[in-house]
Amino acid sequence: MMNRLQQSSEYIRCLEFFSGIGGLHYAFILSEIKGEVVASFDINIIANSVYKHNFDKEPITKGIDSLTIEDIEKYKANCWLMSPPCQPYTRGGKSLDDKDQRSKGFLHLIDILSKLSDPPNYIFLENVLNFEKSRCREKLVTQLCLTNYEITECLLTPLQFGIPNDRLRYYLMARKRSDSYELENIISPHEYLKNAVIHQTWPLPPPLSNQQQELKHSEPFNIPTLSTYLEELTEGEIKRYLVPEKYILKSFNFRFDIVLPSDRKCSCFTKSYGSHHIYSSGSLIQTKNLEFTNYNFEEPSSLLELELRFFTPKEIARLHTFPLKSQTLHENPIYHEKTIPRSYDNFLKRNYNGPYLEFPENISIKQKYRVLGNSLNCFVVSELLSCILFL
Repeated sequence: MMNRLQQSSEYIRCLEFFSGIGGLHYAFILSEIKGEVVASFDINIIANSVYKHNFDKEPITKGIDSLTIEDIEKYKANCWLMSPPCQPYTRGGKSLDDKDQRSKGFLHLIDILSKLSDPPNYIFLENVLNFEKSRCREKLVTQLCLTNYEITECLLTPLQFGIPNDRLRYYLMARKRSDSYELENIISPHEYLKNAVIHQTWPLPPPLSNQQQELKHSEPFNIPTLSTYLEELTEGEIKRYLVPEKYILKSFNFRFDIVLPSDRKCSCFTKSYGSHHIYSSGSLIQTKNLEFTNYNFEEPSSLLELELRFFTPKEIARLHTFPLKSQTLHENPIYHEKTIPRSYDNFLKRNYNGPYLEFPENISIKQKYRVLGNSLNCFVVSELLSCILFL
């Protein structure tokens, strides 16, 4: 069953706001929707250099909070893709919400939406858990209701898509209703906010999903082991990623997440990964004494013999399902294994010829961790785009 766009001749022209290293751009390509990203916007110099390296297109560095109606309308875009800064909605960012300076660009886009002569037909947003409780989200859905959009909201993790990474994220998809839509059927912002359902299962229940999606996900996913995503490192390369002893020894009673290659889940990676913030920034891989899992966090020295290491940037990129050249089946025989879930297997087998995620040589490991920690899961977003937003 084809989605509505595949049945029509509508060509999607996307604006990618807060583009980072291009996660939304990759997801749009992987969704196989007919269209293109016509412009991207970000002020992060490192992320922009990675974006330019892979897409051969420089993101626009003008502050999003200073974009004019003319700045936006000149692209004749009918779709907005957004992944605004998450810090306003996290404890680490002090949960300042709409009072945080980092939310100014997003709030400006909400404000300018109703002033456009031809608003986008499609809007997609990704953010962290707790965004669904924020005033920014309330302002967004209020504006969407007032400008006649149909809204779908979700809280989903890659685990639900057969990927062994627990990265729970908020997603919003909004489609502009036609001008002929009956006025009496339009829901007021107050009514929407009072009765809104934020879906936490995948696939979504009909009629939010299409028949193709139901068939694709009718069986439970067989989540592969983490070993499927790990690089074959030499002893020297492993030493490069070992967690420094001082980080472990000063972590008395901090129960940071240790995983085995045979495990089928790892925790969310943040931009602090790879630093001394080993608690809550992402999982660490145990490389020695794999039979030992009775960890004593009250005696951190007992953990040293496990030779814990960080996931490499490439391994994190794999778990975030960025297209990598090393992931193609003919170059990486491991992906022939039946442990790969059907959804992700299909993702890998597509006739994909790029762009791939590669880092410029001048990007340090620390910088790679930061931009990957700020990114998203490309496959999850591509599924939401093809199965929900462009249904």
